[in-house]
Amino acid sequence: MGVLNSEDVFAMTSVGELRQLESEHFAGRHLSEAEIGHIFGLCEAMWFHSGNPEHPHAELTAGGCSDGFIDTLRVLRYTNLCQLFGVKLLEKIRERYNGAIDWVIGSDHAGADLSHSVAIGANAQHDFTVKGPEKTQQWKRLTIAPDEVVLQVEELMTTASTLKAVRQGIRDGNPHPVRFAPVVGVLIHRSDVTVFEDRPVTAYAHYDIQTWSGPDVCPLCQAGSKRIRPKEHWVELARYGKPLSPGLTTGS
Repeated sequence: MGVLNSEDVFAMTSVGELRQLESEHFAGRHLSEAEIGHIFGLCEAMWFHSGNPEHPHAELTAGGCSDGFIDTLRVLRYTNLCQLFGVKLLEKIRERYNGAIDWVIGSDHAGADLSHSVAIGANAQHDFTVKGPEKTQQWKRLTIAPDEVVLQVEELMTTASTLKAVRQGIRDGNPHPVRFAPVVGVLIHRSDVTVFEDRPVTAYAHYDIQTWSGPDVCPLCQAGSKRIRPKEHWVELARYGKPLSPGLTTGS
C-alpha cells in the first residue's frame, strides 16, 4: 500500500482493510484524531450520543452517565492494529522523552496488550499488573532492579484511577523503590488529567466525552434518554450513535 494519507484511511470501509495496516504505512507522520476515530468506528469501538433524547446513552460501571464511550479492546484485539498503535504511541513518547526504558508495564487487562506492543518497539522488558480486591492492581511475578526505568502505559484514560492503582501496585510489590520514566503514555485520552505525579501524560489522541455522576444531574436522563450499560447493549448504542466522519475530533 505504501505510505497512506488521511484520504486513504477515510476511504477504508471494512475491518478487512484495517487488518492490512502496519506502522510503515504511516512512516513519518502521526494519525490524526479523526483518522483514529474512523478506525475505531469501523471496529465498532467508539460511540457518541446523537443528541436525540429518544436514543439511549451510556450508563457507567460506577453509576454515572456519559454521552460517549470507547471500547479499545474492540480495536486492540486485532494484533496488527495493536502493534501499529504501540509503535505510534512510542514515537509520540520519544518526542518528549528519549531516555532509558527498561520496562514497559500496563494494567490488567485492557492495558496489557498495548503495553506489550510498546515494549517490543522499545526493546524493553514487559509485564502487567493483575487485578486485586477493591479495584487494586498488584505486581507479583517479577522484580524490577533499582537501576531500571519503568514506562507506564495505558490504552484508555478516563480518570487517573487505573494509573494510580498500577503505580501503587508496582511500588507495593517490589522489594525496593522503583524508578519511573518522566512521562506516562496513553493511547486514547478522554480525561482532563494531563499531569500524573508531576509527570506529563502523553496521549496519542484526545476526545472530549462528557460524564455525569448520576441520573439526577445527567441532562440526557432529564431529557428522557434511556441509560444502558455498554457491555450488555453495545449493539443498541452503536445503532443510535452519532455517525463518525472525517471531521470528528470530539464527542461534543
